[in-house]
Amino acid sequence: MRRDDRSRHGGLLRFHLSVICSLLSAFSLSGCVDSAVEMGAPRAKAEASRPGGAPLVSPHGASLALVSIEGPPEEIRARFQKQLASAAQSRDVALIESERQADYRLRGFLTASPAQGGTRLAYVLDIYDAKGRRVQRLMSEAGVAVAADPWQAVDERSSRIFAERGADDLAAFLATTPEAIAAAGGEAGVSVVAAERAQGAKPASAVAATRQ
Repeated sequence: MRRDDRSRHGGLLRFHLSVICSLLSAFSLSGCVDSAVEMGAPRAKAEASRPGGAPLVSPHGASLALVSIEGPPEEIRARFQKQLASAAQSRDVALIESERQADYRLRGFLTASPAQGGTRLAYVLDIYDAKGRRVQRLMSEAGVAVAADPWQAVDERSSRIFAERGADDLAAFLATTPEAIAAAGGEAGVSVVAAERAQGAKPASAVAATRQ
């Protein structure tokens, strides 16, 4: 095995071990994650602001490459990744395909496990900067229906709602980055999507940047 292959393999192993530890902590410490009794139950939206408490700017100035989503069976993985990409773009997140050109890279892990009275769905979304340093970890969990196989409980609706939750968290974080603030001219801005919605206009659709 070549040195660069060993390095890549070691990086992925560390990522998986880190995710597993985070998920174990999430399930044992309820304060570590955002929980909902039922999928779709209201929750407090993640708030993001510029340093010093200034109003939110658009996250569009910080480009993001959606590198991978791991954990689910292929059908669910592909569906969730597509839903996450679409939801993120509708929140003004600038998704691009090139990892090298992106300001940030996203690697995610999705799990479904038996829980009292149903199935527990959880995600860990790790965001890395251009130098490969992890700058943010986003985690959340929610309850879905009962099923013999936990993944069978994750239907199109539940994965879409969970993807929208992840997109909210992504947009909130990216709006606080130096790139987003610089793109806004260092001043508080308004999301293009938010402005269109305020005017009653339908946001322009975009093709989801996914890796099948």
